[in-house]
Amino acid sequence: MQDRMLRRVFILAGIALLLWVLYLLKPVVIPFVGAFLIAYLFSPLVEKLSKIGLPRWLSISIVFIGIGVLLTWAMWYVVPLVWQQLMYARDSIPSGIHWVNATFLPWVSHTFNVERMEIDTDQISTVVMEYIQTNYSADSIQTMALRLAQSGLNFIQIGGTIVLIPIISFYFLLDWDRMLNSLRRLIPRPYEESTLRIVYECHSVLGAFVKGQFLVMLLLGIVYAVGLQLIGLEVGLIIGMVAGLASIIPYLGFAVGIIAAVIATVFQFGVDWMQLALVGVVFMIGQAVEGYILQPFLLGDKIGLSPVAVVFAVLAGAQLAGFLGMLIALPVAAVIVVLLRHLREAYEHTQMYAGTATVVSTGNGEHISIETENLDLDIEVKNPQDTDTSIDNDRK
Repeated sequence: MQDRMLRRVFILAGIALLLWVLYLLKPVVIPFVGAFLIAYLFSPLVEKLSKIGLPRWLSISIVFIGIGVLLTWAMWYVVPLVWQQLMYARDSIPSGIHWVNATFLPWVSHTFNVERMEIDTDQISTVVMEYIQTNYSADSIQTMALRLAQSGLNFIQIGGTIVLIPIISFYFLLDWDRMLNSLRRLIPRPYEESTLRIVYECHSVLGAFVKGQFLVMLLLGIVYAVGLQLIGLEVGLIIGMVAGLASIIPYLGFAVGIIAAVIATVFQFGVDWMQLALVGVVFMIGQAVEGYILQPFLLGDKIGLSPVAVVFAVLAGAQLAGFLGMLIALPVAAVIVVLLRHLREAYEHTQMYAGTATVVSTGNGEHISIETENLDLDIEVKNPQDTDTSIDNDRK
């Protein structure tokens, strides 16, 4: 018993040491984690191409070329529209500031009986320049050079990571089967069947959730963008796309989209209650489509978490790993739910949970409580002449 406990302690200590080393190597590990996720997402497509007789390296190349062509085509058509709307937003800033000074601030002053104020762009520019000169002034050429060099190194590191991830993904996909077989051989033989069953269940839940979530993001972005364009909002395409992308984090897409749409509507139309009502209608339609069509048919109950648990998972991911943690919070939560379900099933089959308490009552008025396992009773009666013996099994 003591040897088993020591072995478990050493295993837990080894796992903790491995996690600590991975945390220290986080800048190096992140590209490999991203490459593994990409390989995991596209491995089914590579497998389908390989089954028709294509070499594996050719199947991977076709998948990567297809992704590049699709992204290029999307950028070719979307970037000009986005750029046009950004130019419109830039040109609308002076008129928006004039509306705030001439309409909104006087209304606030009159309604709430507060002192009237105005936005002075010249004063704001002066304050910004003074702040920059105070906090970011270079005392020497050496300081400026060090800052530029550090910025350049950060840029090179980010660019190198972006280039490195597809290359690592290619090699992950090339050795995917061999890598999975190597991991499978590490599983102890007595636990292989149960472990593979849990892994397959996690794979099914995670794959269905990721595919469904991406489709929800795409379709929801289209709904928001088309709806905002139809009601005449000039920057509706940008807001719809941003809201759709932000929908990867629950409730964030709706919040970001409706706030941005209200601000854009006020700048373009002023306080036009009809236009604001139309914005609300667009986002209500989007929420109805997401809640009653997209989520049930594309996602269903893939995670098994309540809305409160979803919010907690997202906030916990943000606290632990920032924005990246928010992105992977729900997939990780889906896997944790599967693991906890199997852990609960294992616990329900333990003696601690399903043990049996046996109470023996003799003719002398004595009561003996015995803990038994699987109702295998071995009872010794000290006075055989007492034939009035009752056994009451109280299963907890």
